Amino acid sequence: MEKAPQNKNELSAAYRFGVYLFVAVYFSIAVITLLPKSPLQSRLIVLVAPLASAFNLSQNWKLFSPDLREINFCSHAVVEFADGTTKLYEFPRLEQMGAFEAYRRQKLCKIFQDSMPWPDFSAFWPDVGRFLARANFDPTGTDSNAPVQVSLAYNWVPVCDMEHYEKQADLKEPNRSFTFFIYRVKPEDLK
Repeated sequence: MEKAPQNKNELSAAYRFGVYLFVAVYFSIAVITLLPKSPLQSRLIVLVAPLASAFNLSQNWKLFSPDLREINFCSHAVVEFADGTTKLYEFPRLEQMGAFEAYRRQKLCKIFQDSMPWPDFSAFWPDVGRFLARANFDPTGTDSNAPVQVSLAYNWVPVCDMEHYEKQADLKEPNRSFTFFIYRVKPEDLK
């Protein structure tokens, strides 16, 4: 009896093992990141975080069921200068814009209002601080009034529970403040 010809399209054992390993690692990362918060999940997430970050394999299912907000807030920054003066910069707020302007600036609001204040985005806080320091530095002026510190914060007010529903337009203006990051400006940041 003659042996059947070997299929030239057959994958090598090493290649198949690599694919199986990739799939197993991917699903392991997905399961670990989606586990309920617990001491075990925290220990496991530390182990897989470098790999998940390197290959952008982090999981986030907030698109399908975002956490309901318990606060109404708006982000701002306080830029402090060498002479002791301060300047308040409020990030764009859609509710204070006309329809066209709100549509045009929606992406900025997504970045600075929905994302930036939360710890998941803390890697970007120093960059925002440097950007605001540079934006408020006059290179033609004197160095004696250069920005020395940028504080990122948000004003907030609690939102009523679902039994006491209020429209956003009827919510109180945020009047409590929380500073979530302070950036000390270095001389090289202003170059």
